[in-house]
Amino acid sequence: MQQRSESFWHRFKISNAYGQLIALIFLPIMILALAGAYIVLQETSRSMQSQQITAASAVLTRYQKTASILLKLDHTSIAKHAEAQHILQYMLNEPDVIRAALVNVHGMAQISVGHRNHRAWPAFPVDSDFFGPIQFDDNHIYGMRIGYSAQGPVWLMIEMDNQPLTLAKYRVWLVLVATGLFTLLLLLLCLNFYARRWIAPMYEIRLQLQRMNADSLGKSFQTNSTGELALLQKDIATLLRRLNFSFLELKEHTEQTEDDLRKTLDTLEVQNITYKKARDQAISANQSKSVFLANISHELRTPLNSIDGFIHLMLRRGQLNDENQLYVQTIRKSSAHLLALINDVLDFSKIDAGKLELEVANFNLEEAIFDVMDMLSPLASEKQIDMAIYYDHDLPFQVCGDILRFKQVLTNLVSNAIKFTPEGDIIVRTRLEHQDANRITMHCTVQDSGIGLSGTDRKKLFASFSQGDTSVTRQFGGTGLGLAISKQLVQLMHGQIGFEDNQERNPTEKGATFWFNVQFELPDEQPQLESVMSQFNVLSYIAHPATANIFKQYLEDYDAAHHECSSILDLFSRLKQFNGLGEKAWVIVDHSSDLDALLQEIRTRYQGNLAIYGYQMLLDPQILQTHQALALNQPLSRQNLLKLFFNQTQTTSAPVFNGQGLHVLAVDDHLPNLVVLEALLNELNVEVTTALNGQNALNRIQERLDKNQPLFDLVFMDIQMPVMSGPETTQAIRGMEHHATQTHQLPIIALTAHAMSDEKEHLMQAGFNDYVTKPIQLEQLMQILSTWTKADQLQTIDSHVNAPSLATPEMSIQSTHYNHIASDHTNDVILDWNLSLQLAANKADLAQDLLRMLIDSFDDEQSDMEQLIELEDFPQLEQNLHRIYGATRYVGTPQLQQLTGEFEQFVSILRKEQRPADDDFIEQVLQRYNALLEAMSHVRIAAQEYL
Repeated sequence: MQQRSESFWHRFKISNAYGQLIALIFLPIMILALAGAYIVLQETSRSMQSQQITAASAVLTRYQKTASILLKLDHTSIAKHAEAQHILQYMLNEPDVIRAALVNVHGMAQISVGHRNHRAWPAFPVDSDFFGPIQFDDNHIYGMRIGYSAQGPVWLMIEMDNQPLTLAKYRVWLVLVATGLFTLLLLLLCLNFYARRWIAPMYEIRLQLQRMNADSLGKSFQTNSTGELALLQKDIATLLRRLNFSFLELKEHTEQTEDDLRKTLDTLEVQNITYKKARDQAISANQSKSVFLANISHELRTPLNSIDGFIHLMLRRGQLNDENQLYVQTIRKSSAHLLALINDVLDFSKIDAGKLELEVANFNLEEAIFDVMDMLSPLASEKQIDMAIYYDHDLPFQVCGDILRFKQVLTNLVSNAIKFTPEGDIIVRTRLEHQDANRITMHCTVQDSGIGLSGTDRKKLFASFSQGDTSVTRQFGGTGLGLAISKQLVQLMHGQIGFEDNQERNPTEKGATFWFNVQFELPDEQPQLESVMSQFNVLSYIAHPATANIFKQYLEDYDAAHHECSSILDLFSRLKQFNGLGEKAWVIVDHSSDLDALLQEIRTRYQGNLAIYGYQMLLDPQILQTHQALALNQPLSRQNLLKLFFNQTQTTSAPVFNGQGLHVLAVDDHLPNLVVLEALLNELNVEVTTALNGQNALNRIQERLDKNQPLFDLVFMDIQMPVMSGPETTQAIRGMEHHATQTHQLPIIALTAHAMSDEKEHLMQAGFNDYVTKPIQLEQLMQILSTWTKADQLQTIDSHVNAPSLATPEMSIQSTHYNHIASDHTNDVILDWNLSLQLAANKADLAQDLLRMLIDSFDDEQSDMEQLIELEDFPQLEQNLHRIYGATRYVGTPQLQQLTGEFEQFVSILRKEQRPADDDFIEQVLQRYNALLEAMSHVRIAAQEYL
């Protein structure tokens, strides 16, 4: 309250508009008015006094002769005295005369008339022929000498009534007050008009400008102003939009510049490391070289700034011919891998300079190892390399050490194994080597079946800047610092590192085995893990021998009954025996190229618990869901195995979800997407409010805030929308929550048609809570609603059933990956009506409506795309293609979906690479556009059968 009061009075300082208005206009007018009133009062009083003096002088002059005659009469005679009084009585007829008398020098009245003639007359100047006014009892006394008597001079004196003067003065005061109030009212009206017309809008503009920051430059700028201020407001809003655009462009250029600078810096630092080592070999080079590398970064960055700046200038000016453009682009591409080099170099220099310190904290050892393997599994999956990990049962659950450096060592070894292994497998083994009361030593090996190591390679393998591959082609690339850094990191963790060639152990084996051991402290307490599985019966077939042995060893450690099959046919022959073993029976089978056919064959013989072992990105969740199977991700871990058996023990019963009481806001600029989402949510008894863009969504939320109604339980938000994009709308909602002092954050779930590996991180930074990929399935909605709403009150599941989670973000990414893979095999399918029904929650009417809306949009989309291609507005063309691609994900049109997605990705090249559109690019755009039109025509024809 005090701060608000201070802010209010701050406006009236002389430096502000209100203060200047009061000081320059209001105060001078008030001072002039007060001075004028004072002068008027003075002059009026003086004028009325002069009038009274004039009137008194006139009366005395008129009766001077009469009074002289009366003075000569004999006053001793009563009759004469009464006659004199009668004559003098005529003076009382004069205006304002109260009494009159003939007074001698002693102040004694010889003749006196009037109603106050009994009172004495005040002292008066006896040496004056005329005097007055003399104040006496609120009246004025005037006198004139008229002659002499026996006692001395005699004066004719009269008393004038001052009441007319007082009344006249009151009238003047009344007129002045009325005039002053009227003047003040006019001034206040003028001040109010001026303030509302100019000052208040200026303060609103100032407040909004003060609240502006880099994130809110693109928001709307609104004030209640007219005239010139309205024009100023529009100019400021335009300026802010330009600033926002310039800021985003500058930010993008800055990031690109920093990236290019780092890449160029990496190249020069690596070169300088080499030069430094050669120079310092004559002195005992290692320590001096490391100190030099640690201190030279500033000197390297200065020339690199110039180099990078000139490269950008050359590219921005666009004056390069095709050949020079290729050269400059080659320079930029050649520096793409320098970031990894500089990181290795800096780590190496820190270690050699003794400036690298390990951070000690408790961490899950098994989880850390599998984090590394999960991170590298896409690379192994791409090369079709099997990976397996054996985690010793005797190793503790938690240890105390530097998890980041431990992962760095393991990542270097496993990534090298993947890099130098064209086919085969990679096996990681861990075991407890030694244990004390509060410390353990863990031994880890990484075995691959790659190219192996020659005798020459072994001598320099752990040396800095050396590799096993030293050929001119540098097939595998790299800095040669990974193993050197790993060696020194292991030494910092009080361990050792080494390697051996597999052929020395067995002449028929290929590849090499790297090993290291490190020491970890033990925390005071270890969590207790569930390790008894004697009630489980497991039938398995895993083709990879190492994984099969590891799986077998895990089950033996947990006392589970395990039946291992020698082939897939052996598995089929045993399946019927497992049908009657109850919910504790599991069948685990290896992933195959035709997963759908494999699961169909299994389900003809077996209806119990089923899990498929394979890489996460190769297992399609839709196929798994169709056949009620779960995924057991490669490489196999104890935690995933325990989670599979104890948390998800049945797949034949689906959860019953009741969303009654939930109110969800769905935001999407494409009507078919909204229709599908609303239909799916209605299936779950969820109330849905829809909005076609971000601004409409904000209006819906603001309406509920204005009416003091509770906000929505959850928001589904599309990413790419007109008016306001999904991230912009989400940030605006977070701002509204902050100002509305909400007790809990509104869950906002992103809807996207493209799920990239790093997209979730960007969405979380933008304010989203989670995301799902299109097309949205009913299971995904159930999972999202259970996670982000009152799941304990809304989800009802059979007490004997624990259903698996089928809609995690990871599975959404798998689904997207599968769609891209499957598109290669389904691009000749024009309209898949079964898929359309599945995407429409098996509702034929909804599937027909979605198909009809898609076809109805073709004409408008075709017209818009033709105009955009003619104008070469490829960013907007990318938005249109994204809209069509999102619509096709809810309709079974595989060919159209594939062409639209590829077309969108192709157009996005301009934005990602920031290059102008050349003739070749435009020609390819036209080719893809014609193919898209042809696919639309095919969909129109095929849809006639169902509409």
